[in-house]
Amino acid sequence: TAALHKDVRGGIIKDNIRPDGRKFDEVRPLSSEVSLLPRAHGSSLFTRGVTQALNIVTLAPTSYSQMLDTMERKDEEKRFMHHYNAPGYTVGEIKRIGSPGRREIGHSALAERALLAVLPAIDVFPYAIRSVTEIMSQNGSTSMAATCSSCLALMDAGVPLKAPVSGIAMGLIVDGKKTFILTDIADAEDFAGDMDFKVAGTADGITAIQMDVKVDGIPVAVLREALEKAKLARLHILKTITEAIAQP
Repeated sequence: TAALHKDVRGGIIKDNIRPDGRKFDEVRPLSSEVSLLPRAHGSSLFTRGVTQALNIVTLAPTSYSQMLDTMERKDEEKRFMHHYNAPGYTVGEIKRIGSPGRREIGHSALAERALLAVLPAIDVFPYAIRSVTEIMSQNGSTSMAATCSSCLALMDAGVPLKAPVSGIAMGLIVDGKKTFILTDIADAEDFAGDMDFKVAGTADGITAIQMDVKVDGIPVAVLREALEKAKLARLHILKTITEAIAQP
C-alpha cells in the first residue's frame, strides 16, 4: 500500500500521468440505460468506467412512508427512501452480507439528499418512493453513480422531477505550493490523494456536496476551481442521462 501511495502521487506530480492514463479533467467512459427490469416501476443501469450501479424504484401509496420517531423528530414521515448496497463481490472480495454498515448508510444518505431537492411536492405526486441502488462493480465514487442511476430510474418510473441530477467525485494532490485537481477519481487516486470532494446537482445548481480531506484545509481558490471543473463534468454526465431518458 505504501508503494501504491508513492507511485500514484509520483506519477501525477512528476509526470502529470494518472494511473489509467486519463487527463486531469477527463471523465471515464459513460453509459446510461433505463427499463431493464419489466416488473419494476422504474429501473436503470448507470456505468462510469468499472463503476456500475443498478437502480430499482418502487412506488406505493403515501401510507407506506417510513415513520420517524426519534428524540429529534416525533411522528414525522419520510416518503422518499434511497438505499444503497455494495456486496463484497463488487470489489473482488469474499464477504458476508449482513446489515448496512457505516459506508452503506452514508452513501445512501448522500444520494438521497442529492435528489431530495428535485422531487415533486406530495400534492403533485402523492406517492411513497423507494429507490434501491445495487452496486454491481466499483472503482471509485459509487455514491455519485448511485445518484445518477437513481435519477434515471425515478424518471423511468414517471416521477416528475424538477430537473435531472448528476454527480461527480473530485480529487486533489498537494505537493508544497503545487495543487493538482483530478476529475472523476478512481479508488487508487482516492487512496493516495488529499481530497475526495463529491458534488451533485442539476444544470442550474448544486443539490448536495460532501468533502473528505487529508490536509489542513483547502484554499478558497482551489475549492472554486474544483467546483468549476465539477460543474463541467456534471453537465457532461447529465448529457448521457438525458440521452437515455429525456423526461419522466
